[in-house]
Amino acid sequence: MNFLFLALIFLTHPTDPPCAYVAPDGAIVGTDVDLARKIAAEIGEELKVEGVDFEAILPRLKAGTADFGIATITITEARKRDVDFSIPYEIGGACFMYRTDSPRPRMSQLASLRIGVENGTTDDLYLCNHGCDPVRFVNMVDAVDALEKGRVDAIFFDCTPLRAWAKASNGKFSVTPLETRDRYGVAVSRKRPDVLAAANRVIEREAAK
Repeated sequence: MNFLFLALIFLTHPTDPPCAYVAPDGAIVGTDVDLARKIAAEIGEELKVEGVDFEAILPRLKAGTADFGIATITITEARKRDVDFSIPYEIGGACFMYRTDSPRPRMSQLASLRIGVENGTTDDLYLCNHGCDPVRFVNMVDAVDALEKGRVDAIFFDCTPLRAWAKASNGKFSVTPLETRDRYGVAVSRKRPDVLAAANRVIEREAAK
């Protein structure tokens, strides 16, 4: 008799340390993956981790070809029309990262600056709504490279990975205070209410520690 063993399909965007990134051995690791493993353990299922472009996460969940995703996904009413969201596991926001040998970027200057952003994010939308025509990147690794080489004046993205990059830059990069306040949630396919319930239980327990 053949048995089919299924695993939870978890999506993340592994270019944003410490949240999710590719380790030297090729494994996708980080705090987002740690949370995903706790959710899988909560319902007793194996976890299959898939690294994808950020823009692919919500469409995959909506189509039901994946079960849940974590990638500092901001909870918005528009996104709630397509997927379910857990309670927030983190309150964060976006800031600018810039070269320390250049002036600090300011919101009032957006129209005249080349600001890098990850395509399809709420950060992208925020910049557009504030008069900026951003330089879009598929991932932040390419954006950081562009900043280092002077192809953009700054990057606008989630504060956690930007602070990590700045800390590791040996003083080359600096970050601004938060420009936005965002709630990050676990995005879940509507076909998996059990995963949504498990995510909420895990997040509540982690918050109580």
